[in-house]
Amino acid sequence: PARLYNPDFGWETNKKFEIGLETGFLKDRIFLTASWYSNRSSNQLTGMPLPGTTGFTSMTANLDATVANTGTELTLRTVNFQRKNFSWITSINLTVAKNELLSFPDLESSVYKNMYVIGEPLNIKKVYHSTGVDPQTGLYTFEDMNGDGAITTSDKTAVVDLSPKYYGGFQNSLRYKRWQLDFLFQFVKQYNYNETAFFFLPGMMSNQPVSALDHWQQPGDVATHQLYTDGMNFEAFDKYDQYYNSDAAISDASYVRLKNLSLSFDVPENLLKTIKCKLFFEGQNLLTLTKYTGADPEFKASGYLSPLRVLSAGVQLSF
Repeated sequence: PARLYNPDFGWETNKKFEIGLETGFLKDRIFLTASWYSNRSSNQLTGMPLPGTTGFTSMTANLDATVANTGTELTLRTVNFQRKNFSWITSINLTVAKNELLSFPDLESSVYKNMYVIGEPLNIKKVYHSTGVDPQTGLYTFEDMNGDGAITTSDKTAVVDLSPKYYGGFQNSLRYKRWQLDFLFQFVKQYNYNETAFFFLPGMMSNQPVSALDHWQQPGDVATHQLYTDGMNFEAFDKYDQYYNSDAAISDASYVRLKNLSLSFDVPENLLKTIKCKLFFEGQNLLTLTKYTGADPEFKASGYLSPLRVLSAGVQLSF
């Protein structure tokens, strides 16, 4: 453990532990690395929100909070085949990381009471729990957590963690004579805001996702979206704002993506004499497998384009 003295807050403690393993079998044809880490730190340096009348949004200050970060990282490389004219090498990596707020004195009386929960990760959202659309009124409904008969910010108690549960990659490299093929799959297990969170109120002059077609129109309708409004129905407007801040706007955003692919061919040297020539084709973001219905599962904020699909081909000459 490392202890640092802060004249304003006293002793700060930062405890970090790491355990690692690196081993190979069959002359390293099977090679494994594994590590586990645990890091606990206190007196977090952060931006304290300030009233707008001050002219500043925040000021830098220490929080008397303790945060723990733990995780496991695994890497496995296997030489599946190794011959004169053919080879195949596979690499897999996996990361499982966890973040937890261990303590925060007087959290309920601080400006962070609606942002953090003791025992939960820092990257959480406290949201309303959606209970669907009322078939009679056509408005979104939510669970009244405190039982006071009204839906207020005090009912935002459902916790959703937006941090990845795990992520990693699966890479293969195959060689056959003068041909070389490499490809990498990226995978992530996570939750993200779905498509309904990135569009404005249905019924107003703005683009909408296809799912908004399943909307309430008359009493008795069972739909996933509430009635349309041009903004003059203030109750519907408020309900949409609550919907945006509910667990209905967050869904599974796990995905598997073919991140990179490369195919190359070495031209026989006897054809060009002293010149080495390689022909290649490369692609990025070629394929994404996901149930996510938003623009792209990788980004957790609006205003970003999906990663571009890039195709390129060329000739590499060496003299």
